[in-house]
Amino acid sequence: MKQKSYSLSFQNKSFKVVEWSKSDNPKELILCLHGFGKNPEDFASFIHDLNENERLVAIGFWSHKGSDSFSQKELNEGLSVQAWTDQFHFLLNHFQVEKCKLIAYSMGGRLGLMLLQEAGEKISSAKFLASDGLTRNKLYAFTVGTWVGRKIANGLKKNGQLVIGLARLLKSVKLLPNKLFRFVEYYMHERSVREQVFDVWMGYRKCYPKMKTIAQSIETNRIPVEFIFGKYDVIIPWKHGDELRRFTSNLTFVKWEIVEKGHRLL
Repeated sequence: MKQKSYSLSFQNKSFKVVEWSKSDNPKELILCLHGFGKNPEDFASFIHDLNENERLVAIGFWSHKGSDSFSQKELNEGLSVQAWTDQFHFLLNHFQVEKCKLIAYSMGGRLGLMLLQEAGEKISSAKFLASDGLTRNKLYAFTVGTWVGRKIANGLKKNGQLVIGLARLLKSVKLLPNKLFRFVEYYMHERSVREQVFDVWMGYRKCYPKMKTIAQSIETNRIPVEFIFGKYDVIIPWKHGDELRRFTSNLTFVKWEIVEKGHRLL
């Protein structure tokens, strides 16, 4: 198995790329999109199923280790959907393929859903693991979509104990599951992590998919899609897929599955 790690440059910024292949010149591309705070290397477990003619490629997102950060302009305005779609087309051109397979996890699922929506004709199949973006989180929408929310977010960068304290209170009155409290506590504890959370929230805030449009793209392009959820996942529960399941209920090539795990499906 051959593994390479390097950077590519797109619109004057570099992002991390890790690829695996069994042969010297594979013709098919499997593109992998990781979760928040995670790494392209997380997809190494998929290499055992690689065919000789396939190349597994995982890319790093902006404001993640190994890739450049969002510019201040991008944080202020949000990365456009077109910019993310253009980056996808850049990758297809770089690897000289017309289409690719897609594997996306958690936050990467939201960005993968955007590709189904905007460039479904370029995707031959897709697998979504604990995918974000299937429903619009009200707290997220308030934080990134309003002036007040953005002001509060900037303040919380400096004092995460306010968030942890509120989460602890909600947990004590049983309004916040213990697993979700630990998730909040982990991401709010250190300032560098808090800054990454809010920068990624702000930077990718315009990349929020529309379920009806996605369903239409899947049907029009006849894309086999598999959605996998963890039975014990309190971050991305099964019910998040209800709307898209309804829109795709007549499509036999769209599969939905629950496995005996939590949120960590990689």
